[in-house]
This record gives sequence, C-alpha cells and structure tokens, in this order.
Amino acid sequence: MMFRQMTFGVRRAGVAALMLSVGAVTATMMTPPAFAQNSAQEAEDRRRSRQTLSARTGTALNEALNFANEDPPRLPEAIESINRLLSRDNLPPYDRATSLEVRGQLYTASDRLDLALRDYEQVLALDVLPSDRTSQIRRNVAQLYYVTDQFRRAINFMEGYIREAGAEAEPNDYFIVAASYVQLDDYRGARGPAERAVQLDTDRKKQFYDLLNLVYNELNLDTLRGRLLETMVEYFPGEESYWEQLAASYSAANRNADALAALEVAYAAGLISDENKIITLAQFYYDQNNPYRGAILLESEMNAGNVDRELQNLELLGQLWAAAREQDKSIAILTEAAPKRSDGRLYYQLGQSYLADEQYGRAISNLRSAIRRGGLPDRDIGNARVLIGTALFQQDSESKEARTAARDEFVLASDVPTSAGIATSWIEYIDTIESTLEQQAAVELSQAVERQTRQIERCGSIIDVIELGGRTDVPEDEIAACRALLARVDAGETAQSMVEDARAAAEAEENAESEEEAG
Repeated sequence: MMFRQMTFGVRRAGVAALMLSVGAVTATMMTPPAFAQNSAQEAEDRRRSRQTLSARTGTALNEALNFANEDPPRLPEAIESINRLLSRDNLPPYDRATSLEVRGQLYTASDRLDLALRDYEQVLALDVLPSDRTSQIRRNVAQLYYVTDQFRRAINFMEGYIREAGAEAEPNDYFIVAASYVQLDDYRGARGPAERAVQLDTDRKKQFYDLLNLVYNELNLDTLRGRLLETMVEYFPGEESYWEQLAASYSAANRNADALAALEVAYAAGLISDENKIITLAQFYYDQNNPYRGAILLESEMNAGNVDRELQNLELLGQLWAAAREQDKSIAILTEAAPKRSDGRLYYQLGQSYLADEQYGRAISNLRSAIRRGGLPDRDIGNARVLIGTALFQQDSESKEARTAARDEFVLASDVPTSAGIATSWIEYIDTIESTLEQQAAVELSQAVERQTRQIERCGSIIDVIELGGRTDVPEDEIAACRALLARVDAGETAQSMVEDARAAAEAEENAESEEEAG
C-alpha cells in the first residue's frame, strides 16, 4: 500500500547519528522533547539522569562506536563489541539498558529491524533510563513497527509517545499513526492524525497531503477534499494528477466552469501531455458547450503528432467541428474518417454536415451510403430517411418529381417509430402542396379553356362577317390565325384539347432547355 516512505529518523540518520563518546551516550539520535511531569516523577527523573556508566562499560561502548564511525562503518564489529559487553551477568541495569539502546541503533542502521525492536523492548522493560530517552525509544519502536508492517502496534506506541510529547510531537509522528490506520482500512481513525500532520507541517511534505487526500476521498468528505486539493495544486503545481483530481472534485460539485479552468491551467503549464488526457480534455470542452475550443485543441495536438489520427480521434474531432458549426472543417475530417469504418455511422454524420451546409446532393449521397453500409440503429435509419427526404425537398421543391421522391423517403421513415411523427408531418405537408397545386391547375385549365372557347367564338364571328361581304378592321395576320384556329376545330379539336396540347409543348420545351443547361 501507499505511504510507507515517512521521515524515519532512526533509519535515515544511520551511523553518522551514533554517539562519538561515552559522554554523549545519553543524547541518542535527536534531542528528545521535554515532558510535563509531577514532582515525584521529576525527582525520579533527576535521579535517573545522574546515573553514569561504569568505566568498563564506557570503554566497551567507545570501542563499538569507534568501529561504527569508521569510513566505511564496521557495523558487525561494533555489534560484536556490544554483544560481549551484554554477555556479562553482573552488568548494572543502567549499563545494560544503555548498551541495548546503542545496539538497537546499530541494528537499525544495519536494517536488522527485528533485532533492533527486541533490544528497544528490553530497554523499555528495564525501565531505568530517564524519561526523555525512554520516550524517544518508544517513538523509535513505533517507527520500527510501522516499517515492519505491525501497524496496530505502531499506532499504540506512537499514540503513547504523542500523549507524552504533547505539543512537542512532530508532523511525522501523526503521519505514522494516520498511515497505520490507513493500512488497516480504518479511515475514520486516520482522519484526525492525518489532519494534524498537515496542520503542523511547515515543510510542505507531499506525502502528508497525499495521505489526507486519500482519507477524505475514502470518507466521501468532498467539500474538505476540494479545499485540500486547492491547497495541493498551490503547493505542488507541477503535479498533474492533483489538477486532474481538483477538476474532478469541481465537476462532482457541479462547478464545471472551475473544473474546466483547472484543466486549462494544467494544460497551459504543459502538465497534460498524455494522449488520452488530451482527448479527455477535448471531450470536456464539448460537454461544457465549448466545442470550438475542444476542436482547436484536438486538431492542434494531432498536427503536432501528440494525438494519433486514428478513427476514434477523427470521429471526435468531426463531432467537435460540427457542434461548433464549422461545417467545412467537420466535412473534411469526416470525409477522411468515414471510409475507415465498416459501418455507415460516419457517412450518416457526414450527410448531416452536408445538409447543414446546404449541399443537398452530397447530403443525399452520403446518407444513402450510410444506410447501405448498415450498422445503424433503427432510430438513425429513420432519421436518415427523414434527412434524405428533407434534402430532396429543399433541393427542388418546385418539382413534382422531387416532391414525390421526398414523399417516398418520408413514407419509409414513417415505418420507424422514432421518426414516424416528423415523417408523417412531412407527408401531410407535401400532400397539401400537391392538393393545392392540383386545384390551382384545375382552375387554371378551366380558365384557359374558357379563354380558348371565347377565342374560337370570336374567330367564328370575324370569319362569318368576312364571308357575308362585310367589312372588318381586324389585321390580315390575325384573320389568318383565326382561319387556322377554326380549321383545327373543323378537324375535331376542342378548346380543352388545344390548351392541353399547348401546355405539353411548353413543358417539353422547358425540359429540353433544362437538359441543355445541365449538359
């Protein structure tokens, strides 16, 4: 598990921290804190502090320490010297406790932690050293229990030390207690000492903040964790994961603008360089209704070679450009990506982009390709039919042929439940247009027949006057036209047939001109 690299004075100090003379033996490892004591305890402590080593013990310890302080240290010889000293049966309790204390340090420096623990426990059992040294040994024991995975014992010893030390207890002492609770999956127990370690910390030790962050996360203390993460990114701005965690914390609290701002700061600082995280940031822009910036980011990183132009990434980029209403850019990306898919999904998106750009012919072609390729859910198939019908109608709404083709697509779309509503509305709209146009055509035909009938009657009157020898002011060309019209009547044509023939000829001519222009 995490958080095993704490500040461990005993191990880190090594041989250099060992005493250099007999007179220094009582000042082990570091200066111990002063503890509050009652008068009886003070008197006993004064008595213990006045104890001195025998000359023989002092000589033996000096010999051991000389071995330990050589370069390189001769730890085995130093330990053997103390072993010989401790083998004496008549060694006074104070001498024995001090010798065990020194050997415990040597064992610690040699990474023989089980033996160091044994020696320190014997020192505590003898109970003859002054309180400051006894307390320091208790602290060392707690540290040794921690690094040897004896977490419950580490907690008991370190909490005992903290009670004795009071205000003199250091941040690392609380850290060991909190980290031990974490190793035991007791996050509630870890919270208090983890908070105290951070509170007392003046060196901004990253591991203290990591531990409290973990505890808050496990206890679902989201508000406290958010504040802590704000401090962590301030103290450790180069840690990418802290920015990501802070953004996630903001997002969980529905502070999405703050979440995006945190990620932007990290990206601008060059902390977000991993491809997956860049893609996540681009997607986050999309989720926060800022697809344009997401597209700019993703395309820039693709061009720089930091993000592969693989199908999934191209697809996202196309979606971002489309959402940003940059249809030309969306079309270019989707055109590159669509053939790479085995199904028609990207052709479906491409058709939508072309339709949004009013390129109806290409919209129809790509939407039809999407349906042919398959792989679309029924909902998208229905929508594609609606879009094809829409494109056909918009392309040439004046043409009955186009309206009929569009209606056919809407009929197919109406078979899909999700698109049936809009498809039916389109069908009804086109049917209304056709009905209106048919009625209008019927009225126009009737009016044209009526006009043609009146013209036939007028021409008959003119010719009758002329044949009866009367005079008329009608021009000769008009008289000729009337004779030709009456000849057609005599041949069996009616006013209606003449109008219909004229309309058919005009339509044929119009079609011919259109084909010529298209060619």
